[in-house]
Amino acid sequence: MKKIILLLYLIHFSIVMQAQNFQNANVKKFIDKSINIIENNAVNVENITSIKERLYKKSVDFKSVDEIAPLFKEVFKDLNDYHGNLKYNGKTYGWDKLTESTNTYLKNKIKNETKVKSVIINKQIGYIRISGNDDFAFKKVDSIANDIVSNINSIDSKKIKAWIIDLRINTGGNMYPILLGLKEFIGNNVIFGGFVNSKNEITGNWEIKNNKLLIDKNLLERKSELIFPSKNTIPIAILTSGYTASAGEMTAISFIGRDNTFFIGEPTANYTTAVQGFEINKFAAINLSTDYVIDRNKKVYKQNIIPDYEVKDGDNFENLNKDSKIKEALKLFKQFSY
Repeated sequence: MKKIILLLYLIHFSIVMQAQNFQNANVKKFIDKSINIIENNAVNVENITSIKERLYKKSVDFKSVDEIAPLFKEVFKDLNDYHGNLKYNGKTYGWDKLTESTNTYLKNKIKNETKVKSVIINKQIGYIRISGNDDFAFKKVDSIANDIVSNINSIDSKKIKAWIIDLRINTGGNMYPILLGLKEFIGNNVIFGGFVNSKNEITGNWEIKNNKLLIDKNLLERKSELIFPSKNTIPIAILTSGYTASAGEMTAISFIGRDNTFFIGEPTANYTTAVQGFEINKFAAINLSTDYVIDRNKKVYKQNIIPDYEVKDGDNFENLNKDSKIKEALKLFKQFSY
């Protein structure tokens, strides 16, 4: 016990001594403000002491705050947070963790397949592909949600007996318009997901109540409606890939635990955290992963989503009937009597 106390004291003493020798007081001020924000908000702070000590050590001789920003690449790595970053003077500094996906076909499709796509497969299966979006300022919620609804309505009829929701190239963005567009499929009178912090405290709920979408009790409304709104129990296959990230993953999680629902494809990208922004000064802000996502059964997602049926490669947007993930979905749908 005495050894542990002595070690903690030596670490504290080392940090204090470094703090006394800063060449520029503003450098220390910037670090202290950043560390305070991280310590009070980040979902993972187990390395915070070593992070602070290393920042002090590396920047003690810095003449300008401008020199600090590149150090935050390592900070986010130590936080195990590649969803967050530092914004400083118009530049972004974060942990550039490489994706584990080797699916070059889908990687190339991300660049060009940016619109919602819907078709009928085998006369009875509805198919909708939803790519990522850039609505980080919440200015396109209506247009994105209405586009999804329009695509569903364009192929829907009483003949459609099951749906495939394709999130393989959904690299993220704003999840709320996607959930708003798909709310009838997700369910009704159900809390279907939300967030928890590092203390496992619920910090937000996603709910559909009386066919209305509520995010943290805030009502999100849609301007268009489905022609055939009864979707609660219709069989659904969710398709995922290593490029399904952030909002794409959260959309997928919103369906986990739903009856008659299958997940097919490849493990997702592992961006299953909520990110919040905090101002450091007028030139800098820090985006942090502050919460983990939970599904309707309160399962916490600290890692990526593993599909029920893992199918690698074989993607074919040009001929969906030859697409390996879609073929697996059609096989699974055969258990249902239409």
